Amino acid sequence: MGLFGGNHSNGGGPGPPDPVRAYLALAIQLGAPAYNGGDPRGCFEVYACTARMLLRLAKGADEDKARLRGALEHCATEVDVDQQAWILRNAFDAVLGDEAG
Repeated sequence: MGLFGGNHSNGGGPGPPDPVRAYLALAIQLGAPAYNGGDPRGCFEVYACTARMLLRLAKGADEDKARLRGALEHCATEVDVDQQAWILRNAFDAVLGDEAG
């Protein structure tokens, strides 16, 4: 079952459902330029909002949700916004990397 309740898959293989990949990719498309432009807070906010939204709307995809939840919890204990952005980006990359098997 896909993250949003449907059986959205990427060919039946391992990895996050298509909507998850799309939202994570969009967050990276928005957040990375903000970070590179000197706005790590803006980057973090885009990433954190995306992660929270996916957790709230999630149906299934327990491993992906656990990874995102863990990253958000780690961010809550980190005072450096630069590090917060990277914690979430690494979690996004890990979820996206799962599709490689």
